[in-house]
Amino acid sequence: MKNQNTKKILAALSSAAVLVSALPFSAQAAETKYGDVNLDGKITVADAVAVLQYLANKEKYALTEEAIDNADVFNRGDSITGYDAIAIQKADAGIITLPESWMEGTGPSDTPEEKYSVSIKLEGTKITVEGDTKKYTAVEGSKLTITHSGEYHISGTLDDGQIDVNIADEAADAETVKLFLEGASITGKSAPAILVTNAENTSVTIADGTENTISDGDTAYIDAAGTPTGDAVIEAKDDITFKGGDKDTGILNITANTQDGIHCKNDIKINGAVINIKTTNKDDSTYGINGKKSVTVKSGTVTVDAEGDGIKSSEGSVAVTGGKVSIKAGKDAVQAETTIDISGGEIYAGGDKGLTSVTGTNITGGIVVVTATDLQTKTDILKVENQAAMLLNCVKDPANEDGCWKKANSLAYSTVGYTFMKKYAFVLISAPDLKVGETYTLTNTSTGAGVTHSADKSDSFKLTEAVTVFENVDPAGKEAPSPNTEPKADSVSNK
Repeated sequence: MKNQNTKKILAALSSAAVLVSALPFSAQAAETKYGDVNLDGKITVADAVAVLQYLANKEKYALTEEAIDNADVFNRGDSITGYDAIAIQKADAGIITLPESWMEGTGPSDTPEEKYSVSIKLEGTKITVEGDTKKYTAVEGSKLTITHSGEYHISGTLDDGQIDVNIADEAADAETVKLFLEGASITGKSAPAILVTNAENTSVTIADGTENTISDGDTAYIDAAGTPTGDAVIEAKDDITFKGGDKDTGILNITANTQDGIHCKNDIKINGAVINIKTTNKDDSTYGINGKKSVTVKSGTVTVDAEGDGIKSSEGSVAVTGGKVSIKAGKDAVQAETTIDISGGEIYAGGDKGLTSVTGTNITGGIVVVTATDLQTKTDILKVENQAAMLLNCVKDPANEDGCWKKANSLAYSTVGYTFMKKYAFVLISAPDLKVGETYTLTNTSTGAGVTHSADKSDSFKLTEAVTVFENVDPAGKEAPSPNTEPKADSVSNK
């Protein structure tokens, strides 16, 4: 979102922008360097201007993923803001070292209450706030409204209530509202347990060594007129980021009995922690995570068990760059209106459809094991680089009415095995150790039988191109091999 601070800085640097707007951006930097936005190996005012140009017009001054990561130097993890440009200028002048952090007290001197911290105690049907908070919080029964950026440490149990982030003027207060869950249990029976009504950025940090629970009740959320709102258990109107502590041992359990799990009208980022999401409303096919503009998983462990879609972006993209993602979905496992981009980490997913995108599914790294019951991943928009992929179109299992194979019939290639998330008819496997030109064997991890394909029942799976399709794959396959050739038991897992 645009804010007044960015506009002021952009005006101040307009002359510099004219000088650097025509400079070519390098395609690839040798290594990550905080502040090097134009990827030329240096930190100069040109990098600050590149940030401001991007904020003013993201389409005209688009940045690569690497450039965006380099640019996020102030309050790292909260996306790019005008303060990143200020921090880069300070670094160029030798005043600070990047990345710059509020927590170290190095934020802009004109930012009010930049080290502000509040303790919030949830006590059943009431909320107690400790600290000098009269200006920045309001408590009404079991609802807490946060009206200023800062740190809010939340613990205890709220039987039926809400934490609402509502910044009146996000242009004047454009900094991050930081929620720290430290053993918190919040049930939102009549409205979202956590709601971001208005804020430039909100982050939710799951404190190390704590287990936290967010849930709803048995009825749909409705407004004053009795109309369903469509809100999720965690609902955000602006950007929201989920983080872990230094050790990433904090756990967030989200149980959505009636509503969807997490919904954001802008961007969702997951940068750590252990996040478990379960939606149980089969009638409405409730989904796990929906970031309208985008969903990005950078690190952490995310497990989604949803009656509807697992992870989706209803208008934009879904990206996995790190961490581990496991999805069991009643509908699409991963769905994007634009692209699905997987460049690292691990993703294990199963649904009626696996990876569903409109403009492209791009795999450039990571372990990807995706199954589907209805349709295979579209080959015409599937692009795989740096590794190879095998698409397995299976014969019907005569033992099951729908022809699908039970998830117990998971497959292993060579000595590497994966546990599938649900029953399947189609399989996509891609990993860094799968190479074009190499031949692999597949084994049914339940029976030990050698998997076959094609009319001649071949048990050799040779990868002839980046994406190789195998027809008539039979997971029942041939008789089990001798014990000395079976996959090791400890290798049969989804890591």
